Amino acid sequence: MFSRPIHDKHVFEDSHQYTYTDECYLCDKVVSLEESDAFYCQGCRFNFHKNCLTVNYPKCHEHTLTYIRGAIPFPCDVCGSKEYPAQMYGCLQCDFFVHRHCIYLPKVIKITRHSHRLGLAHRLLRISDGDNHNVCGICRRRVHVRYGGYSCIDNTCNYVVHSDCIMRFNVWDGKDVEGEPEEEEVDDLTPLLVKDIDGESIWRHFSHDHDLFRVLEDQDSEELCQACILPTKTGTFLRCKQCDDFALHETCASLPRKMSHGLHLHPLTLHLEPIYTFPGFFTCSVCNQYSSGLMSYKCSHKDCGFIMDVKCASFVEPFNHTALPHDPFYLGINLSSGFISYLCDGCRQFATVTARCVEKVTYFDFKCVNLPEVMKYKSDDHPLTLYYDENHDFEWCEICEEIIEKGLIFYTCHECTTTLHVDCFLGKYPYLKCGHRIKVNGFEVEIASNNGASRPTCQTCHRICQDKQVFNGKDELCFCSIKCIPFQASS
Repeated sequence: MFSRPIHDKHVFEDSHQYTYTDECYLCDKVVSLEESDAFYCQGCRFNFHKNCLTVNYPKCHEHTLTYIRGAIPFPCDVCGSKEYPAQMYGCLQCDFFVHRHCIYLPKVIKITRHSHRLGLAHRLLRISDGDNHNVCGICRRRVHVRYGGYSCIDNTCNYVVHSDCIMRFNVWDGKDVEGEPEEEEVDDLTPLLVKDIDGESIWRHFSHDHDLFRVLEDQDSEELCQACILPTKTGTFLRCKQCDDFALHETCASLPRKMSHGLHLHPLTLHLEPIYTFPGFFTCSVCNQYSSGLMSYKCSHKDCGFIMDVKCASFVEPFNHTALPHDPFYLGINLSSGFISYLCDGCRQFATVTARCVEKVTYFDFKCVNLPEVMKYKSDDHPLTLYYDENHDFEWCEICEEIIEKGLIFYTCHECTTTLHVDCFLGKYPYLKCGHRIKVNGFEVEIASNNGASRPTCQTCHRICQDKQVFNGKDELCFCSIKCIPFQASS
């Protein structure tokens, strides 16, 4: 945060003696030459507001805090870090040292990663499991009880987080809720109504006008869940007897209408996507994948454009994934601004929202985390399993007949040694439903399966369409990808 040099001695003079305008070294606000409440240091050539050199803030400390004019080896008593030594204040009377940015930390906050409010404490006195350290609920590292941090206001809950993790990982909405009444529980009841008629369970869902019937796993089913656009053959699902193409996974149908989720700062509401009106698809803000799913979660704040598909919304923290090493957990990085990106170890692409292994620094974006763990392949009698091993030998994809690079996530049959690229097996747009019409750049196209005897040629790039899907427009125009669909084309 601060990268300016540290000086052991400051000789302060009145700032107005000098003829230029600069920023205060401590608060970064402008110090004008007309101000009489500012100092200038000839040694380091920095300006300082007088009221920045001493701070009176009883919420942090009962005595006056004085700026320490030099580097000291003591950690901050609030966050426990020795970083930012040039921004340290102290109370020698109490042997109390604190970073400037830690002085003004809010006393009570609410984050979407935890169900209760968190209170700031300068000493975390709780000891869990006989250890003198607690695990931070955000970074999963230890929180030392000698220093401060945020802990759950519920005395029966051991949830704690580092104070700097609140800021670093952008998990707080910036509101201090000290003294404010508790909000009503965000999670709403499941949108399902169940009744029994002649021993058969009938389900109703707000997204559909007809009764739904519970169906056990059907390996021969070719249906897709209308919410996540994944096959219904895995797990129980709900099917409409009146509509041939309407089915929902029971887990997708059971998602709450309102929820707080660790991947976003604000409460989310479940919306029906107007898939039968244009554009007919959306982009998930978490996994950055296109989806023609019937439902999505949207931020309740008017000016926030966050939208999350039901696949990402279904994950809870921590979660397990059989293909990924150890037990990954959520790591949200600048969810609103997206200035920081991490390289996904599964696909070698950058993402701003990732999951990270607790035991090993390995990152996976939610495009890879969302991949189905087991899938059926038409040319293999056995199911294919999602697999990742950073040290695996080079494999050969049986679809594109090219090498699967070392370290990439892929599908394999452990009995027949069949190996496939993820994109070759599932396609580039696995969550766009064939037969569905969408509008891209003002151009209306229909998503179609590319499984004919001959492959069409893309109208834009003039290459043979190799993906599992193509986008057909009027007058027999065909495009191999959404990127190839031109702007302002006549529809």
